[in-house]
Amino acid sequence: MNLISHSSPQHHFIPYLDGVVHWQEWGQGQPLVLLHGGHGSADHWIKNSQELAKQYRVLVPDMPGFGQSGVWGSNTIEDLLAPLKSSLENLIGQNIPFYLIGFSFGSLIAVHLANANQSVKKMALLGPVGHGGVRRPKGEIINWKPAYKSGDQAELNRIMRANLALHMLSMDERIDDLALKIHTDACIATRFRSRDISRAGGMQDQLSQYKGDLLFIWGEHDVTSFPELISKELSHLCPQALIKIIPDAGHWVQYEAASEVNSILIEWLSH
Repeated sequence: MNLISHSSPQHHFIPYLDGVVHWQEWGQGQPLVLLHGGHGSADHWIKNSQELAKQYRVLVPDMPGFGQSGVWGSNTIEDLLAPLKSSLENLIGQNIPFYLIGFSFGSLIAVHLANANQSVKKMALLGPVGHGGVRRPKGEIINWKPAYKSGDQAELNRIMRANLALHMLSMDERIDDLALKIHTDACIATRFRSRDISRAGGMQDQLSQYKGDLLFIWGEHDVTSFPELISKELSHLCPQALIKIIPDAGHWVQYEAASEVNSILIEWLSH
């Protein structure tokens, strides 16, 4: 059964060394790049890509080490950035201005990419990690690999649903079949280990170097931070930033509150 009712994107498999970087492409216009989170894929943006594509050429990778993309190097940000930058330039050309939005671990990658590429026009960071601040976990993420390896689909679904409730979405009843499929497929395909990088910090140092237009969005119940606290710290560091905290939403805010997030992004990008 096809759980995704949206029209299909174009798919690009851009060669890099001995592998490829997979990108989805939607729409036409100025390039808008969306970066997914850790243990994620391009489908982290499934409720946003098509809406944003009404006005932009939306480009969404499986970042290196995730989804259908290859993996290179030794699990560092630099190892991820090199093929990401190369494949993006293959799609849009060198020194072409583009908009950039990152989610979770993708926010940390976005800031590194923006600082390495002066062509970023505006940048939005959703549920950013890498701030090194206090988290508020609901509990320990459950190891799903034994269930996957044993072929016990019912147990795998139970664990993935529990992990979505622990980390990604604020209410159990919002964990639908689509969220479960996206999360399960992405976790199984993940080879890049982002958690240690995310928790090591470094976001503030990177943000201090970025002087362009900036938007932060958090779900009110994001377990990776206390949005009210971290937003104050980051707004002092980046006085040009606009801060939005979405009520009644968790970490995967662009999925759980898609309509509101899409409206905020479209309005902000257009000015």
